[in-house]
Amino acid sequence: MTDILIAGAGPVGLTLALALHRRGIDARVLEKREGLSTASRASTFHPPTLEALDELGVFAALRPGGVQVDRILWRRVDTGADATLDLGILGGETRFPFRWHREQHWLTPALLAALPAGTVRFGAGVATIEQGDGVTVTCEDGSTHRARYLIGCDGSSGAVRGLAGIAAETSDYAHRVLRLLTPLDLRDHVPGLDGLGYLYDADASCSLLRMPKVWRLIFRIPPEMSDEAAMAGDHARARIARVLPHLRDLPISGRDVYGVRKAMAVAYRAGRVLLAGDAAHLTNTRGGMNMNAGVHDAMTLAATLRRVLDDGDDQLLDAWAAARLATVREALLPRTDARVAGGDEVARMAALSPEQARNWAREASMLDIAKAGMP
Repeated sequence: MTDILIAGAGPVGLTLALALHRRGIDARVLEKREGLSTASRASTFHPPTLEALDELGVFAALRPGGVQVDRILWRRVDTGADATLDLGILGGETRFPFRWHREQHWLTPALLAALPAGTVRFGAGVATIEQGDGVTVTCEDGSTHRARYLIGCDGSSGAVRGLAGIAAETSDYAHRVLRLLTPLDLRDHVPGLDGLGYLYDADASCSLLRMPKVWRLIFRIPPEMSDEAAMAGDHARARIARVLPHLRDLPISGRDVYGVRKAMAVAYRAGRVLLAGDAAHLTNTRGGMNMNAGVHDAMTLAATLRRVLDDGDDQLLDAWAAARLATVREALLPRTDARVAGGDEVARMAALSPEQARNWAREASMLDIAKAGMP
């Protein structure tokens, strides 16, 4: 019998597997795909996530070619008013007072390489679960696996949550997102821009995100607009012209449209089955907070499982599940919802005292909630 089975070889599942391995716990990962996902998804790593990855010995693999973001810019394009925040104000409480931008598909190979050979079984999607004095999992490839606990890290559409009988509260945001990519270095054209900026007026907004080889321009599009209309050249150029009129004709190297959903499992535990990452929560994509929260799920759960296996105190898992669920309900979802709401962020940020700015940076960097549930 394996100590822990993990469904899903994404960043959360592999982080959990490595954190367990570092604590001397036997873990096996079951992944339905035939290999690691290369999809373009989250790309922002916040300070406590960098601390976790450094503790696991994999942040070094993300450094080459990544982007360090030290400052955030807000600018009203209609009035010219702006505000900036230097994340260096967090230097007294973290070794990584900055954000790191790198596609998450660079993280999963680094995690996999750090795990013992054979830890991950690909092509093995979870088909059935039986609970008793342990968990028995049958996979779609016909293999059977037994463990003390099963952790569902298989995403919002994964099998584990449903098989465990855990419901979820879900809803779609009214808007979708248009993402444009440009190789043009926007720092040369937007004064005060470092690696992250928010440009807006009374009726429109755009997020600017520096990646290793391109910049992302993120626009919200109304629900009645089709994907084809949103990605049409005239529409894209008009949206750029609204916030960057002098760059209306900037080169566009890629574009896509994606929907935005939010969800929260009503419980993170059902007997010997627990949930982490997207299987437990989804939020608005701005800031990449959901993926970071999943890594925090994994680190706090690994520490909790070590205590449970050492002391036999199964109730520690209830405490972990309650703490992580409360964090999503009371902090993660409200914060990401507030970021969708908009408003005059320049005025709000410019009015902050130094102490208020530090508190805002702590919350935006997730330093205040990353260790919720740690035993």
